[in-house]
Amino acid sequence: MYVRITRGQGDPARIEETIRLVPDVSAALRELPGCQSVQVGVDRATGKSVAVSTFDTLEHAQFARERLGEPITRLVAAGWQGEAPEIYEIVE
Repeated sequence: MYVRITRGQGDPARIEETIRLVPDVSAALRELPGCQSVQVGVDRATGKSVAVSTFDTLEHAQFARERLGEPITRLVAAGWQGEAPEIYEIVE
């Protein structure tokens, strides 16, 4: 299994708008092949965010952000800027 970590930054003045979009983005993530889980954290004061998702294979975890479609387009339009994702193999 693999974990994908995506950090981002939004405008703190628009944080409530950004937070309202999170459920749609999370739902789009959950629809991707191999997605096992999704969690999103937000710092309301700074506008920083982190999304942690798990996937069954490396190939599934390496999806292009554009595959999230309209929900990610709306998030970017609200001022969110995502960093390149980090992907790690889960070892136990």
